Amino acid sequence: MQIPPFLTVDQRVDYLYERGYFEPGSVTDEHAERLSRLNFHYFLGYARNYRALVGRRQVQVPRKTPDDVFRVIDLDAKVSALVHEGLRTAEWRLRAAAVERYCAKFAPANSYLQTTQYRATDAESPSRLVEGILLHIYRHDEPYVDECLREAATSKSMTKPRRYEAGCHGTCLVLAADLPLWAVVDSFSLGLLGQFVINCDKDTESPVWKAVAKDLEISAQVFETQVKSLAYLRNSVAHHARLWMRPTSDSAKKPRLFSNRLKNVHPKSMHWAFMNLATFLPKEQRFDFAQRVDTLTGSDAIYRHGITNVHETPKAS
Repeated sequence: MQIPPFLTVDQRVDYLYERGYFEPGSVTDEHAERLSRLNFHYFLGYARNYRALVGRRQVQVPRKTPDDVFRVIDLDAKVSALVHEGLRTAEWRLRAAAVERYCAKFAPANSYLQTTQYRATDAESPSRLVEGILLHIYRHDEPYVDECLREAATSKSMTKPRRYEAGCHGTCLVLAADLPLWAVVDSFSLGLLGQFVINCDKDTESPVWKAVAKDLEISAQVFETQVKSLAYLRNSVAHHARLWMRPTSDSAKKPRLFSNRLKNVHPKSMHWAFMNLATFLPKEQRFDFAQRVDTLTGSDAIYRHGITNVHETPKAS
């Protein structure tokens, strides 16, 4: 059967009934109105997992109803807001520590733009890092940075590129040469920031990343893994992705600080990622944040099951 490019609200309701998502007659006018305001595929991401959990009797419900799914969606939004609050604090700390530790060790203002600065994970990785940094600098459009780039262009009788592209790499590099790291680090995505911290120092004994890990009180043995998990979580929240029943692709190591809280919690679950985030917060905020997460996620049995467990994602139907 060919699926039409767009489903009306009535067609969406019929679709849900025909495929056994909910009991016939359970979709109310209020549900239908909410369906009209959501991308249907986004809703199905929750509904498919709900149907699978009920079908496997992993959650007990009197009858399959959209009330359960909308309740999970609303709780997911609240959890996302709480996680975003924690992520902002974690990012501030990571960016500040990265600048302080890098600048304390490397004096030249433009050393972070030199490929020779970086530890190579493959032949092209230093070049990719510098290209990524330039891309973010020119895309960020921060007033101070933009003014510096324009002044540099004027003094060198050059034209400032509107954006970074491979064809103008040399020009972008020359114009950005005098920008201090503190002025541009906020333009880095969290993923790029993590790559920068881990690879900005070829010293194998006392690299910058170990100093940053120490500042944040995170074990050096797991720091790189935890930073990757943090970036994955940040991207999921920033792009309004479903958190409930979503397995993580960059999974953190178990934060020892929260070993008791993570008993019977799947290591690829989002709840595990939430506890990793808590370890990036200031010491006095960690347990309070973890408790707020536990209280919110534990306010609904269906939500709690889906945020602490990972199951094979059911096929679309």
